[in-house]
Amino acid sequence: MNKIIILLLLIIICACSSNKQKIIDGIEKIPIEVHNASSDASVFLEKIEITPLETKDSSLIGKFKKVMYDQAMDIYAIYDKDQVVSTFSGTGKFISNSINRQGQGPEEYSMAVDIKFNPFLKGIDLLDPYGVIYTYSPDFKLLSKRKIKSKFALNSLMALSLDKYVFTNPFLWTDEEVLFANLKTQQITNVGYSGTISVENTMDKEKFYTIGEKFYFVPNGVNYYFYQIDDKAMELTPIMYLDFGDSVIEEDDLPGRATAKKYKSDKEMMELTEETAERADFLRSSNYVIPLIKFFNDDYVYVVFVQNRDTGGNFIFNRKKKEGFLLRDKKPFIMKFCFGIVDNILMAICHPDEVAMYTDPKFMSSEDILKMTQLKEDDNPVILKYYLKK
Repeated sequence: MNKIIILLLLIIICACSSNKQKIIDGIEKIPIEVHNASSDASVFLEKIEITPLETKDSSLIGKFKKVMYDQAMDIYAIYDKDQVVSTFSGTGKFISNSINRQGQGPEEYSMAVDIKFNPFLKGIDLLDPYGVIYTYSPDFKLLSKRKIKSKFALNSLMALSLDKYVFTNPFLWTDEEVLFANLKTQQITNVGYSGTISVENTMDKEKFYTIGEKFYFVPNGVNYYFYQIDDKAMELTPIMYLDFGDSVIEEDDLPGRATAKKYKSDKEMMELTEETAERADFLRSSNYVIPLIKFFNDDYVYVVFVQNRDTGGNFIFNRKKKEGFLLRDKKPFIMKFCFGIVDNILMAICHPDEVAMYTDPKFMSSEDILKMTQLKEDDNPVILKYYLKK
């Protein structure tokens, strides 16, 4: 009898554990703290600087959708709701915008679904959904116009070399896949990945990153893995896992579905849309901790998460010191959600009337405090720089 009871217990334990997300062995695990906010920002924060973007009639920015910074060129590129890209120097001086490149002409684009700095052409790639890549200089002279023939629409890109790129499709058409493409030969290789729990619950603007000479892929949505891109072997290798501990979302507990398999018919597409929306709505209305933004560099990992719709936090992890810091519920101050990191500088963007809300004068110089007091409500956005302690 005792043996039977023990056997039943083992079966139950095994059944429960099979529903838990299995973490791939041998990769770096980042412990994410979501409850206990750091009490003192000076433990992890060195200083805060602001860079107002120059405001004049020709440089006004609409509602911004994506912001990027390239350290080598020392340039910000801002993509707004009107699909206009504006460029500014690292000091905030206006360079140019793409408003005169919108249209149907041979050097013009009619639609852009993603933008990305191209270090090989020293310009900015604009991708339309049909696979046309327009590469412009920072002052929007056309450097290149090329096309990749994809079976489905495209929605993000990154150059791996002059002729090789990686792309993704909208989730409705393909499963968890990255497309390796050679523009010269028109060869496309689809490479799968895994771990996506929900595709719609996200504020991620980037999927592809270059750190040093290496390339990385961070899936949008609820996916706890970061992948390294092998551009020669055309492979994706999981290298990091965001460990939310007891707050990890288990897929078996959720309604609906996360991703597609392969798009086959309009009916299947409608069903998929409904099922992914069902899951996304369930997560939004639940008490789950949902990662919305996530990126990293050699020294830090940065994650923005939300819980109960209205409450969330910024989590910073120092990979060298193995220390994590949480900003939540206005403690130790309110940090604006960031769009990128360079060295030890987290960067964010906000409207002029929000600067005081997302900074702390204790960490600002008198010069930056003066800049803040001189901002006007209808000025262009302001870049915030949070300098982390090394």
